[in-house]
Amino acid sequence: MEEAERLLLSTERAMKRVIMSSIPPSPSDETESAVDFLVATLASYLLEEGEDDFDLDLTALLQDAGLEAETCEDDGDDPESENDTFNSLRETLTIMMDPSSLGAEFEETPDYSLCDMCERHTKLTFHHLIPKETFPHYLKKNRLPPNIDIPNFDKTFNLGRFLHSYGIYACRPCHSAIHRCEANKVLAAEFNNLERLMLHPKISAWAKFNAKQKLRGEKHIK
Repeated sequence: MEEAERLLLSTERAMKRVIMSSIPPSPSDETESAVDFLVATLASYLLEEGEDDFDLDLTALLQDAGLEAETCEDDGDDPESENDTFNSLRETLTIMMDPSSLGAEFEETPDYSLCDMCERHTKLTFHHLIPKETFPHYLKKNRLPPNIDIPNFDKTFNLGRFLHSYGIYACRPCHSAIHRCEANKVLAAEFNNLERLMLHPKISAWAKFNAKQKLRGEKHIK
């Protein structure tokens, strides 16, 4: 098997895991067939054009795959199921195929280094493991989530300074994926360290997918 074919297959597998995790469980045969079409089309296009040049009408592509945006008429079945699948897939593909448009407000570090999630050598952003939006909640109660154990947490501990410095370094696509997968309150309470983030099915699937994507200008250093 040639290198290009191996890369295509690995990209398809990674993309399918991400896509399937975004739709309702036990999809119909028609939906699985549509996903296979999407994966094959997107993986081929991505590898041919590169992530910076990726520009497709995702709504039209979903319709080409046999999915419709319109809500089904109520005939006794769930009238929203097809529409929910369509919208879920469109949102997931938007994140997956155009990650650079997300998270523009994230502060970048001045140097290139390895992303803590996908381990690509690229420009990084700082992800607060307890998001800034939730700072007031923890500062008011003067406490941290139960799983974060600080031995010297007492009256002399500077909680505000800790919150601002407690985080990981992630590339923009990975950083954006984190915030699109869970609300800030959930991230703060349940996914507040790297290990927990990487146990999240959608976030870990994204990181594995993103790890396989080519970078422009900088080599992927393992």
